[in-house]
Amino acid sequence: MIYRHFNNESTRSSVLRAVANTENEAAWQRLFDLYAGFVFSIARSKGLNDSDADDIVQTVFADLARNLPTFEYDRAKGRFRSYLSGLVHWRVNDRLRSGKRDAELKSAFWEEAKSAASAEDEDFEEREWQQAAMEEALRRIKPDVRPEHFAAFVASAIEGQDTETVARLHGLTSDNLYQIRKRLTARLREAVAQVLAEMDAPNIARQV
Repeated sequence: MIYRHFNNESTRSSVLRAVANTENEAAWQRLFDLYAGFVFSIARSKGLNDSDADDIVQTVFADLARNLPTFEYDRAKGRFRSYLSGLVHWRVNDRLRSGKRDAELKSAFWEEAKSAASAEDEDFEEREWQQAAMEEALRRIKPDVRPEHFAAFVASAIEGQDTETVARLHGLTSDNLYQIRKRLTARLREAVAQVLAEMDAPNIARQV
C-alpha cells in the first residue's frame, strides 16, 4: 500500500467554486477530502488519463451538489460507496461515448452498477475505498506530528521501506522508529475508523 493522497488543488478549487456557498463551503470541502481520491482512482481504473479523471471528479461533485440536498440514504439498497461508484461509472461511460446521452442508463445507473459489477470490480473498489479512508486519516493526523516523524512513519509503516534505511535517513534510532510506529499506528487506526464511519454515514446528505 502506497501513500498517494489525491491533492489536486486546482480540481478542489474548481469544485468548491461550483458547489460551495458561505453556508456549506466547509461541508463541501470535507466531502471533497473524503471522496475525491476514490472518484479519481475509479475513473483512472477505467482507462482515463489524469486530466480526464480530474474532469470526472468535477462532474461527479456537480452531480452530488444537485442530488445530495434531497438524497435519502437507504442502507437496504447498498452502501453509499455503491451509489458513488455507480455515479462514477455512469459519468465515465458517458465520457467514453463522447458525450452521447443514454436516458435509460441515467435513470437506472444504480441498478446497473450493482448487477454489472464483477467480483474483481468490487474488490478493487473496496480496496480503493479503504485506501481513500487511510489517506484522509493520514491527512488529519499529519498536522499534529513532527514532520520528520510523519515522513518516517509513512516510509516505514505505510510504504514498507527498510527499517534501518528509514531510521538512518531520518536521523532516528531503530527504537525511536519503533516507538513512532507504535504511537502513530494506534492514532491512524482510530482515525481510519472515524473516516470510514463518515464516508458511509446515513446522514451524509445533511452535511451539505
